[in-house]
Amino acid sequence: MRIKLGERLQTVLSLIKGGETLCDVGTDHGKLPVAALLSGKAGSAIATDISAASLQKARLLAEKENVPLRCLVGDGLAPLKQGEADVIVIAGMGGAEIVRILENAPCRFPRYILLPHRDAPMVRGYLKEKNARILRDVTVKEGKHFYFVIEATFDLPWKDRSLYYGETGGDFEEYRRMRLAKIEKLLSLKSDLSLANEKEELTDAYGGGNSKDL
Repeated sequence: MRIKLGERLQTVLSLIKGGETLCDVGTDHGKLPVAALLSGKAGSAIATDISAASLQKARLLAEKENVPLRCLVGDGLAPLKQGEADVIVIAGMGGAEIVRILENAPCRFPRYILLPHRDAPMVRGYLKEKNARILRDVTVKEGKHFYFVIEATFDLPWKDRSLYYGETGGDFEEYRRMRLAKIEKLLSLKSDLSLANEKEELTDAYGGGNSKDL
């Protein structure tokens, strides 16, 4: 495949099922939907972005790679109608922005792949509040940073899990050690109930943790 993706977007791509219509929200350069079309992971693809200039980059990339990418200018999921996509990807935004987009969406879609670059517990908390099921929650290391790729659906009810972390395979153990060390340092400076709760859950996650929810 000619499009080079980092570990985060490679993980997202691996969760797209063959033949699905993908919508990449806030697509910017359009690498993910173009790669999904080139690899055959997506049967068709839509790219949305609030910036017409950014969307033009995606359009040009699709033309260069000779794949049919539908490009829509608009905020979040506002440009989409019911039934126009099978899987929604929202990546490269903070948790608060992802929650805002989900909350303001004009309709629901079958499946979502969410990749917050910060505040992942906020996204999990929102899904819990809306009684939506997390299907996969994968820890991914890219460079020196860790991220969570969260696959979810509103078609199934919430199944109890930690709001602080996802599945324990892959890069999770390295993330857990790093995060616990950071929490210890922060708690040595001042008490914080949320950090204390996160520390307890991450400590209990050793050798266990969330499994795939079906």
